Amino acid sequence: MNDLDAFFSQLDPRHSPTQLFEYMPNVMYFVKNCQGSIVTGNQAFAEHCGRRSPEEIRGKRDEELFPPYLAGKYRRDDEALLEKGTPMLDLIELFPTREGLPEWFITQKLPLFDLQGKVCGLCGIVQSYERMLDHSQNPLYQVVRHIRSNYKERLSIPDIASQFGFSQRQLERHFADTFRISPSQYLVRLRVLIASDRLKYSREPIAEIAIDCGFYDHSNFNRHFKRTLGINPLAYRKKHSVNL
Repeated sequence: MNDLDAFFSQLDPRHSPTQLFEYMPNVMYFVKNCQGSIVTGNQAFAEHCGRRSPEEIRGKRDEELFPPYLAGKYRRDDEALLEKGTPMLDLIELFPTREGLPEWFITQKLPLFDLQGKVCGLCGIVQSYERMLDHSQNPLYQVVRHIRSNYKERLSIPDIASQFGFSQRQLERHFADTFRISPSQYLVRLRVLIASDRLKYSREPIAEIAIDCGFYDHSNFNRHFKRTLGINPLAYRKKHSVNL
């Protein structure tokens, strides 16, 4: 055991240095084991996972906390990191806000090693990428903000591209290079998550929610909802509805 190991071994686990992350604004922190289960995280991370405290996320896996399209992406990145044992830095990816809506965040992940030098888990921090951008100088952010503000409308990606000085091909390429997703995919996922919130907290007819969230009809809504969240809207409401 070296001096560093000896130092940490004598610390009271109730007063871990990781508590420092509770005092860092807009920073989420987490630790996972090799099986993909969360070992610990700070309060901000727990709240973004839809839980009230870090105790409620311990032992949970991504698929228990996030929609399938998010959980799958997180797990693929984790598996690549654990296999190679090298950091994954500056990952720009979607992550839910406290309201459950998808926002762009930047993630830093590092492997953790045991005393034999074998990878035994990973840790990471997550920060809002949109808040870090120079919004006035970044037309791509302006596109994201426009989509979020007008998701109910019949949005046209070619029209949006033209409005913000891109060709459609340029916008698709820059969006994919930065966010690893297309503008149209982001729009659909945004609409689905907003609709899911209304299904959970209201008794509005499903068809009315579908149209109000920008979907063409109930069938179109049902198809995208199930593809994104792995369950149809009616089943989601029955499972998650809050009694009003």
